Amino acid sequence: MTKTFNIGEYAVGGRIKVIHAQGVLQIQALDWVTRSVVRQASYQVDQGSGMTEATWFLEDLTTSYYADKIINFVKSKINS
Repeated sequence: MTKTFNIGEYAVGGRIKVIHAQGVLQIQALDWVTRSVVRQASYQVDQGSGMTEATWFLEDLTTSYYADKIINFVKSKINS
């Protein structure tokens, strides 16, 4: 599952891309114009603290509102 969120001025770079495959969630902050990776991190979301650490990283990249929206989207795709 791959999804890009075009957030704009409320996020580092303006775009947040999430990629989930085989229990690993990769989060990338992308530059608005070039779509190059500004910051990124990967988390084992099938382990206990992985989703919490991913949420903290997202809150560092954007507001808690958008971080919550992204995490809820990821959880809905993981659980379906």
